[in-house]
Amino acid sequence: MAVFRPKEILNIFTDLDMDHYRDLGFDLVLLDIDNTIAVPDTGGCDEKAAAFIHKLKEKGFRPVIFSNNTEDRVKMFIGDLDVDYWHMAFKPVPFAYVFCCMKYHTKPSKTLVLGDQLLTDILGANLSGCYGIYCRQLQKKDSKITARNRKIEKMIWRYLLHEEV
Repeated sequence: MAVFRPKEILNIFTDLDMDHYRDLGFDLVLLDIDNTIAVPDTGGCDEKAAAFIHKLKEKGFRPVIFSNNTEDRVKMFIGDLDVDYWHMAFKPVPFAYVFCCMKYHTKPSKTLVLGDQLLTDILGANLSGCYGIYCRQLQKKDSKITARNRKIEKMIWRYLLHEEV
């Protein structure tokens, strides 16, 4: 069940040690939106997420919004923020992760994935060879589909990974 195990667990996305990962040679950061760097249904990118993305760029990373959401939702989040995006990524299917790495001329082994779901973000990262970092969800409210996934994830955490999140 190691395919579900994140490489690291963060309380919040801003806890990412950018210097550490830059020094290890990571250069691409795939960022989930809802409940990872933004509270769902709040619209655009808030100041904390915008500052995080800006700091990633300053540290030499290429941040890419990597979402299963529609292009309209992703564009609403991004607003006038200067950041690339990948909508309808079909996470956890690994080809989207790998293709995104190819587009930005890097390897999956040099790509960080930040997300709040084991069944999409982390599973896809692990299947594709990326480095999956689990961020605790920003709020407990989820969409209906995500709420079903959370029930499965709770069992994975408890019975397979022997952890509580």
